[in-house]
Amino acid sequence: MNQAPNNSGKPWNDRVSTGTFNAADLVKCYAPPNLHSVMPGNRVMLRSGGSEMTVCDTLSNGDALCQWISAGVLQSASFPLVCLTCFGAR
Repeated sequence: MNQAPNNSGKPWNDRVSTGTFNAADLVKCYAPPNLHSVMPGNRVMLRSGGSEMTVCDTLSNGDALCQWISAGVLQSASFPLVCLTCFGAR
């Protein structure tokens, strides 16, 4: 195990076994907000990043049918809402 101390001065395995952590032990991770619903006309993007897309319709399974332009060509695909976030979310 990693014995290197951090800001608390205790080795890593001591902090794990005792359950004592402080804010310096935490790794800050960012996740874009989840969408719970969309409407036609909403501007969205994939949570993993990518182009701006416009929601054209919602399908019976809850997926969003989206369109976007890539290299001058209109593209279209459906995506589960868990894969989408608001366009520009960082």
